Amino acid sequence: MSLQWKMEKTGARLYAGDALICMIPARENCCDSLEEIGEGAWKWVRKTAAPVTEMKMTLQSAAPLTYWQVPSVNYNGNGWGSGAQYSGFGCDGTPWTYAWHRVAVPACTYSEQGPWGVSLFGEEKGGMSCSIWEEDGCARQALLWPEVEGPKCLSKRCWLEPFQGSMEPADTFTGIIYVCPVEKAGKGYGKMLDFAWKLFERPVMMDWQPEELAKLDTTFFRTMYQARHDGLVGYSMCMHWDERRAQFIRKEEMQIGWVGQNASLSCTLLREYLKTGDEDLRDKAISALDSWVKHASLPNGLFFVSLIAPPDHLDSIDNGTIPTELDACNLGTGALYLLKAGPLAEKAGVPRPEYTKMGLAFCDFAIRAQKKNGEFAKSYFIDGSIDNPHGSVGAFMILPLFEAWKQTGKQEYLDCALKGFQFYNGEFQQNGFTTAGALDSYCIDKESAAPLLRAALQAYHATEDWKYVEAAEDIAHYLDTWTWHYSIEFDEGSPARMLGYDAYGGTSVSAAHNAQDPYAVYYVPEYLELAKLTGKEIYRSRGRAMWYNGIQRISDGSLVIEGRVRPYGSQDESVRHTRWGRTDRRYHVTSGNLVCWMGAFRQVALDMIENWDELR
Repeated sequence: MSLQWKMEKTGARLYAGDALICMIPARENCCDSLEEIGEGAWKWVRKTAAPVTEMKMTLQSAAPLTYWQVPSVNYNGNGWGSGAQYSGFGCDGTPWTYAWHRVAVPACTYSEQGPWGVSLFGEEKGGMSCSIWEEDGCARQALLWPEVEGPKCLSKRCWLEPFQGSMEPADTFTGIIYVCPVEKAGKGYGKMLDFAWKLFERPVMMDWQPEELAKLDTTFFRTMYQARHDGLVGYSMCMHWDERRAQFIRKEEMQIGWVGQNASLSCTLLREYLKTGDEDLRDKAISALDSWVKHASLPNGLFFVSLIAPPDHLDSIDNGTIPTELDACNLGTGALYLLKAGPLAEKAGVPRPEYTKMGLAFCDFAIRAQKKNGEFAKSYFIDGSIDNPHGSVGAFMILPLFEAWKQTGKQEYLDCALKGFQFYNGEFQQNGFTTAGALDSYCIDKESAAPLLRAALQAYHATEDWKYVEAAEDIAHYLDTWTWHYSIEFDEGSPARMLGYDAYGGTSVSAAHNAQDPYAVYYVPEYLELAKLTGKEIYRSRGRAMWYNGIQRISDGSLVIEGRVRPYGSQDESVRHTRWGRTDRRYHVTSGNLVCWMGAFRQVALDMIENWDELR
């Protein structure tokens, strides 16, 4: 059905046939014009009779509100989880306002009213804020100048005072309106995001080629390797700046998945050994994996996910120095790459059947622990009892089950994996979001959707049922809500600007943690595969942009940030692209948390991608 604007004395009204969708109320001393820039899309220009120092452009929906979203910030009110986050429409009766750079599409709000989705957002150059609220049961969406955030401003796990910007007088203000039919309730935003991506899309030039990244990442992995005097061997979780020593030092703690990625990066070193013959890479990988098998495995198939103390488990537990909370992200990731390490060790001429045995033991535990509805727990205690029962992060436990099925052919592993996917995908389809993957916060996030996307395509390859590809597209659209569709012009003198950091293709962490990181490199292979399976080139474009963002700020040994030379191959894990921390810390790079997970994700992705030319 065609959409048509009608200009009336009271303002502009958008109709689909005789049905009113939304309206722009007339404003005194202002002239509004609407230029069609695509199907269902208009550039809304407002001119004032004389320059003004503030402006509010409001779009009113005509039908009752059924769903709404501020991409990467607020999902229908953020009614899940705990901690500081934007909840509901506002605070103490005042609607939230969000700065343009906080939102994945500049100053974007999205609302659904039954069969129609209505979006309002700003231009890439920014300078504005957005707000959405409910009035008489209907959505009200607005763009505001100058930039403001309030009635309070989200920081990391706390609130800042509201921000009130200023601007030079102006007489012209521009917004983008996009309206589309909704085929699935709560999912119409995918069309808006695809339109916004194409509107702001541009070519990207890669800082590093795949071959160069192998050297950068493996060199940093060597730097993080530690064979400790207490018998523990592996890779440090991170390096941080020690002011007293005036250098970056390794943290003693080692983690098998999540931040530490000890299992997956060991597989990377084994693959590099098979390519190069560098025995040091092989030896480091084998010694680390051997240490995890020796010191982390438990009789029930679970294993410690973090090693920070000598390998006398009982003494360590009694002393409280080894965490007994075993989370699904670490467990699933660790088990998956233990299973992959077995065949790699065999090829490397150092057979280690114990790697496969440990991975399969965990999969057997997963079968026993899976609930009747297909759900796993978010985390377990060492005796196998449940610590925290809920969270989409449980989907990480699906991935080693697929690998176990591939290696053994046992149907019980595949059945458990498919049942798990059915639960977590069903939960996502019902809720419209995924949860609890960012283990430093307990809220709506993007990280927990990553294993679900990977599992969807593995389920497709296992069954050849196209419904899994359709599910993968829904999950990918959700992940797109966390992805920056534009570049941010950072403040003069800010570290992000001096480094030339580009937010395009980056992703926000979670509803409670608005900093940007390169986590999307994890699922670049799935985006490239979706492009091939569906024929939709936008997935390839997005995948390239996410890769482009994820390989910025890797040090070649001469990179200096805030006066500190970064080690070769190191990379900060996040950028404060918005207000996050003290108000004067906007646009600052993080303070030097150098971790392995970005390089581990990159090397896993490169191993999965058949044609590297797609990333050049």
